[in-house]
Order: sequence, then C-alpha cells, then structure tokens
Amino acid sequence: MKSIATMTSRMAAVMLMLLCALSAAAQYKVKCTVNDQEGQGEPFATVKIVLASDTTKIIAMNVTELDGTFEQALVDGSYILSVTAVGKVEQARSFSVSAITPVADLGIIVLPTAENVLQAVTVTSQKVLVKNEIDRLSYDVQSDGDSKTKTVMDMLRKVPLVSVDGQDNIRVKGGTSFKIYKNGHPDAMLSANPKEVLKAIPASMIKKIEVITEPGAKYDAEGVGAILNIVMMEASTVKGVTGSVGTMVDNYGDFNLNGYLTGQYGKFITSVNYGMFHANRHRQHSFSDSEHNYITSGNSLISNQESRGTGNIHFGNIEASYEPDTLNLFTLNFGGHYGGFGLDGLTRTRMLNGAGDLIYGYNSNFKMPDYGFFSFNGRFDYQHKTHRKDETLTLSYLLSTTRNTQESFNSYSDMVNFAPGYDAMNRNNRENFVEHTLQFDWARPFAVHNKIETGVKYIHRSNRSRTWQDFLADNARIETMSTFNRLNHVTQVAAAYLSYTYSYDKWTARAGLRYEFSRLSASFPLGDQADYHTNLSDWVPSASVNYQFDWANSLKFAFATRIARPGISFLNPAVNETAETRSYGDPHLSSARNYSLSLTYMHIGPKFTFNITPSYDFSNNSITGVQFIGTDGKEVSTYRNTLSERSFGINGFFQWQIHAKTSLMFNGSVTYSRLKSRDLNLKNSGWGEFVYAHLTQQLPWKLRLTGGVGYFGGGAEGLYGKSDGMCFYNLGLQRSFLKDDRLTVSINAQNPFNGKYSSYTNRTVYGDFTGFDRSRWVNRSFSINISYRFGSLNAQVKKTATTIDNNDVVGGSDTSGGQSQGQGQQGQGGMR
Repeated sequence: MKSIATMTSRMAAVMLMLLCALSAAAQYKVKCTVNDQEGQGEPFATVKIVLASDTTKIIAMNVTELDGTFEQALVDGSYILSVTAVGKVEQARSFSVSAITPVADLGIIVLPTAENVLQAVTVTSQKVLVKNEIDRLSYDVQSDGDSKTKTVMDMLRKVPLVSVDGQDNIRVKGGTSFKIYKNGHPDAMLSANPKEVLKAIPASMIKKIEVITEPGAKYDAEGVGAILNIVMMEASTVKGVTGSVGTMVDNYGDFNLNGYLTGQYGKFITSVNYGMFHANRHRQHSFSDSEHNYITSGNSLISNQESRGTGNIHFGNIEASYEPDTLNLFTLNFGGHYGGFGLDGLTRTRMLNGAGDLIYGYNSNFKMPDYGFFSFNGRFDYQHKTHRKDETLTLSYLLSTTRNTQESFNSYSDMVNFAPGYDAMNRNNRENFVEHTLQFDWARPFAVHNKIETGVKYIHRSNRSRTWQDFLADNARIETMSTFNRLNHVTQVAAAYLSYTYSYDKWTARAGLRYEFSRLSASFPLGDQADYHTNLSDWVPSASVNYQFDWANSLKFAFATRIARPGISFLNPAVNETAETRSYGDPHLSSARNYSLSLTYMHIGPKFTFNITPSYDFSNNSITGVQFIGTDGKEVSTYRNTLSERSFGINGFFQWQIHAKTSLMFNGSVTYSRLKSRDLNLKNSGWGEFVYAHLTQQLPWKLRLTGGVGYFGGGAEGLYGKSDGMCFYNLGLQRSFLKDDRLTVSINAQNPFNGKYSSYTNRTVYGDFTGFDRSRWVNRSFSINISYRFGSLNAQVKKTATTIDNNDVVGGSDTSGGQSQGQGQQGQGGMR
C-alpha cells in the first residue's frame, strides 16, 4: 500500500501545482460605483457579468458594498456588466480587460427609479419548507418561525424522513444506518455525542437540513443508507461582523450556552462558534430493571439498578475562507469537542431457581469517575472553478484524531451464597484513533444536458486500544484473574468513483460506480493472539431516475449499494467481564453489504405539501450482536457477520397550511423487518412505527404557540427481541422583542401532564434466555430558551463544492459525523 500512498501524494502535488498555475492566470479586474438618482451609493445592488460573445454564459454574479462600490477579478476578455436593484431601471456597460488594460474602471453607474414600481402589496401564503431533488429532500429551517429559539434537535422532529423519539434517539428513513454531516462533510463534534451537541446548537445558525436519501458514488457513502446534512447560513459579500448568543435552562438544572461570531473583511471570511452543555445529576437520574430466564437451567436472573450522573461537553469550531477571485477558493477548518462524565449507582442482583427460591444474591456499588473524551480535526480544501459553468476541481486533506478514556470501579456487598473470589473489580480502557485522508474531485458538465463527476481518495486509519481489568480482594490485586489487552488496528483504503448525471426536459437520471480496495491489519503486541491481515475489494453501484410531471409533482426511483466496515469497538477482543456477563469484540469481522430500492412521490403545493416513499432493503452478511450462555453459565455477547435482513417500509410526510395563522405537520413511517441467521438458527420479525404531528398557531401580541405529539417503537430488536412503544408530547410558547425581533424568548414543556419518569422496554424472546430489560428516566421537564442576535451581517464562511467524507465504519470512535445508537440489529452504532 506504500506505492498507493506514494502515487497518490505525487498526483496530489502535481494537481496542486496545476491549480495554483491556473489561479495565477486571473490577474485582471473591473470596478465601478453604483449610485441612485440622489447620488447616494446603492448597497446590495446585483451585478452580473457575462461574456460579450455569449450573453447566456454568466461569468460572475455578486452584490455591491454598503457604499455602492463593486470590484471583481477576471481573466482577459470582453464582457458585459449589468446592474439591477429593486425598483430601479437596469443598466449595462461593455468593457474589456487585457495585458494592456488590466483594470476596467467603469466609473459611476446611476440606477434611475422605475416609473412602474408597484405600491405595497400584502400576500398571504405558505412558505414552502420542503424541496425535492434527484438525491435529497431539504427542509428550510430559516423559513420556520421556530428557528429563532429552538435547537437543531427540535427542528429535526419536523424534517421529512427523520424521527426523534422521547430519548432524543434519531432515525432516518426508519433506521439508524445514517451519518450526520455539516455543510456537506463529516463534523467531529457531531460524532460521539450527537444528542448533547445538537441540543446545544441554536437553529438560528442553520439555513436548511437536508436528507440525502441516495448518496451515490460522489458522496462516498459506504456504511450509510442516508446522510443528514446540516447546512449553515451561506456566504454573503457584505463587510462587517454579526453573531448570536443563547442559553437554555430547565427545572432540573440542565443548561447550555452558545455563542456564534462571523465577520468578513474583503475576500477573507471567518467564523467562530463555541457551545457547552451541562448535564445535572437531578435530570440524569435513571432506573433499569431486567429479568432473564435461562432456558436450560430454569433459573432467573433479576437485576434492579439506580444511577445518577453529571458531566459537561464543550464544542467549538473555527472556519476561514479566502477567495482571491471568482475562480479560486481556499478554506480551512479546525474544530472538535471534549468533555467528561461521571456516573455512580447501585445494582441489586438476585439469582432464583425455577421454584422462586434464592440461589445467590449481592449488591454492587459502581462508580465511573472518569469517562473522558475528545475529538478534533483539521481540514484544508482548495477549489478551482474553470470558465466552463459549474466545472470544479477540488483538492482536500483531512487529519482527525479521537481519544476515549473510561475508568469504572465495582465493589460488592450484602453477598448471599455468592463467592466470586474477589470483592471488587476495576476496569480501565483507552482508545485512540488517528486518520489521514487525501482526496481529489473533478466535476464537469458537457453537451448541455450531461454532467460527469469523478475522484480518487486515500485513507490511512490507525486504531489503538489498551484495556486493563483488575480483580481485587481486600484491596489487593489478584494476579491470576487480572488481565491486560492491547490491540493495534490499521486500515488503508484506496478508492475511485465515477458518477454521471443526465437532465433533459422533465427527466433527470444519475448512475454511479465506486471501487474500493481495503487492507485491514491487526497486531497484538502482547502475543496473546496471532496477528492477521485481510484484503477487501468492493464495487458499489448506485442509480436514480426522477420524472418531474410539473412544477408541483415528481416521481423518483432509486437503487443503492452500501458497505460497512467494522470499527475498533466491534474489533477489540478485550474481554469485559462481570459476575454474570462477558463481552468482547471479534477482530476477524469483514465488511458488510446492503442493497436498497425506493420509490418517492412528491407534491409541493401552496397549501399542501406531501411525499410518500415505499422502500425495500436487503442484506446477507450484516454485522449483528450475538448473545448466548457460556459453558460457565455467564451471558456472553460479541459480534458476527451472520445477519440476513429483509425490510419493507413506507415513509410519509405532509405539511398543511390550514389557515393563514395555523399550520399542521405530520411525519411518520412504518417498517416490517425480517431478520435471520442460518449459523445461529435464529429468525425474528416485526412491525415498527414512528408518528409525529406538530401544530403551529399564531396568537395575538406576537405570541406563537406550538405543540407536538409522537409515538415511537415496536418491531424487531436484533435477532433476539421485540420492543414496546412509547408516546411523548411537547408544548411551547414563543415571543420576540426589540427591533428586528433580535431578542426571542420561549417557554417549553416536555410531557407536562405525565409522571416524572418515562419508560421503555425491550423483550428478549429468542435465544438461550428470555425476559425483558426496562429503562426509566426523567422525561417531564420545563425549560426557558433565550437568544439574542447582534450585528447586521448575515455572512458565513464559504464552502467548497466537494470535500472529504469518511463514513464507512460501524462500531468505534467515529469522526465522520455519525451518531451513537448502541448495538442495533445490523451492528450499526455509528461509532468508529
């Protein structure tokens, strides 16, 4: 693989020199000042520059500065500049730039007032919040009034094909096989703790949320069935500084703080944001109960647990862009998150025989004083646009690093007929992740209706884990029982993709093919297992066709393939053991492959917008959690490539403007899944549902009332279980104050008329044992949100059209923006 890395780096160097040479070619410019009839500068007038030889070819489009001045870099040639503004008569000027005349100064251009300007007209209609494209649906967050005080997590409940349950677990298209992006690329601060981070980001910073339903070859979307892309407010060319600050606090003491600042100085734009979330012990109070009935022995293991926790998570990001001219753009990004949580509690365990008599029992006091984590990445992108419209070349480099540290301590008391040979256990785990990625992309339209996109990529990914587990008796370490495990795991990926799009009249079609060669190697420095390596070769095809009946109705068919590689948590063979359980990873897991078919009908209307999407997914070698009873009677859990899955689902969304001040939104899905493993001789199936309805009502005195109600649950939980459903609801009242509604306050209630706690139950119905696991947590809360906007600039750091997207791994420390969903039926944890 060294030859691949060397060849890739040489190619990147050549491309960088070529692109820099192209950049140097743009050394001419045009400038002017746009005034109104009174001689005052006309701010924000739209300036368009086209070729004199082809007026349909737009070379540049921008707006004037606050004083009406305008300047634009160009290459040599002859052009026509036109200026327009609302209520003014358009003006045009011809000019040329060359080595003889490098600067074309057009002087003052006066925009006369139009004689037929209409008087003020009031139009009452619904803003269309949902847009459908060939590969995605998008939700216009800024046009939703709730965005002033709500968080991104709140807005996700309204996004088509997205569901958020009462515990803030996110699903897209009914499943957990998705990744979360920001501005079209993975974001480190959304990776390990999406719940906390998304609840801390104000929706006022977000332009739209996209559900990329058919990522295709271009997006490098192995391992995911969809991408949830959070798009920040886009760039402007106005000079100045603006920002926002906000806070939330609830009745339990949880709170978050956030601040955002952005500024533009000439061709340089930068933005900084910081946020933090504090989890209070009163809110982080939970209970769990479980009963496992062992088929062979007839015994029952009963456990009751109570725990409290507290912690903080901090996240931040610094972005900068420099656009020397209309053809070149440089962007730099550095960000991440860090934090720590502490947890303590008491577990009561009892083993009973078939007659209900006590076999043994004990209490376990557990503490997790140190669960620390950080994840940071730095990314550089260079984008060059040619004179051909929409043709771009992009070179990107990404460096990511993640570290998780976890220490836990268990001590036993009140032991009855229980003598494990130790009275305490200490576990310490360290996981480190470092990734280097180099990528080159090229997109070019041709022959009017065609577009081709291609690129190459190289990834070097290194994982290391260190696990200590000490068993203690009378505070002394038991050498014969204590263990130490080390694993070094390296993945190298070389990839290339080709995507072709054809658009004509009402038809749009896209087909893509991606090839990936991967080399996975694992070494065990302690020699407790044999080192190994494996090579994987994967072809990943995709295709979609969209037909636009008219402006309001469309039909789309899509086919997609995805692969998922196991991450460090799934691969790590270190044994985590208690008196009743044993868990470990499998270092010999291979990549899994999944196929999907979907059909989407979309209607967008002035009063009523809806879509409906039936889909079918199937896989024969997905990674799944495996559980059984070991020879020593302990419950054992690990992972295998043994899951065969077939699932059929229907997702639906509608938005209805009932009245000028009343709107209703509905988002829901129903899915039937059939899971099977020939190796384990197990199969499971069931229906799962999600429904969420949201009502918005405008009231007198600028008040805005919102309410939502939802249901989530049911269906098969992996190979072994079923899940019960649960309901949740929320209410909110919002009002804005001051000039331009800069200060907004909202009062919110979550399940206000329920008891203090909500519960969720998983039932184990197949395998070596049956029973249930039930969780209860604090879910009735009242909170107040306050946000304030300052400044007048709405600029954001510019983004390149393409950047690095690494999202091919399940299980482990994920720096690609996926969320942690725990052990799913396909082993989809989103954690790398």
